[in-house]
Amino acid sequence: MVITKNPTKIAVTGASGQIAYSLLFRIAAGELLGVDQPFSLHLLEIPEALESLKGLVMELEDCAFPLLREIKIGTSPEEALEGADFAFLIGAKPRGPGMERKDLLEENAKIFVEQGKALRKAKKEVIVLVVGNPCNTNCWIAMKNAAGIDPKRFFAMTRLDELRGRSFLAKKAGVNVADVQHMAIWGNHSTLQVPDFVNATIKSKPA
Repeated sequence: MVITKNPTKIAVTGASGQIAYSLLFRIAAGELLGVDQPFSLHLLEIPEALESLKGLVMELEDCAFPLLREIKIGTSPEEALEGADFAFLIGAKPRGPGMERKDLLEENAKIFVEQGKALRKAKKEVIVLVVGNPCNTNCWIAMKNAAGIDPKRFFAMTRLDELRGRSFLAKKAGVNVADVQHMAIWGNHSTLQVPDFVNATIKSKPA
């Protein structure tokens, strides 16, 4: 098959981490954009993780993915996100021993303020998915700092908690998870999160 489309630019932050490792090979195989859309990967990491990232790049190159046109790595959010069509903001500081959630929020806010400002150099039609926890708060911070980009183009990966709630309800009701619909969650991924089953249905009946 001859592919003539222009490559799409996909930026990934925290690119040497475990989440990115699970994601990048699926993107490279064409599972994100389809088997006829070439793309380039622009991978962002902190300086201390660059050597690890170089190892990941070698693995991707060893696979010889036909759609993967280029891989660039670096430590500058502005360079990684410039001209991006898609941005996966995965990198975030993990919660350490004795760290309160407010401390984690404060540290990660700095990261997502910087990345939000860097997104101003992305394409106006960029689609942004924030994964780094607490992802909905970090998504809001990035969105507020990305002047000129429609807020509707920002998404937070809280779907994990929604799916977990659906699984719990399905198990409790003894049904297939596909039978549970309209389950929602409110709040951050924490002990204060509220699963909202008021509007949920099981086999089209109120849960």
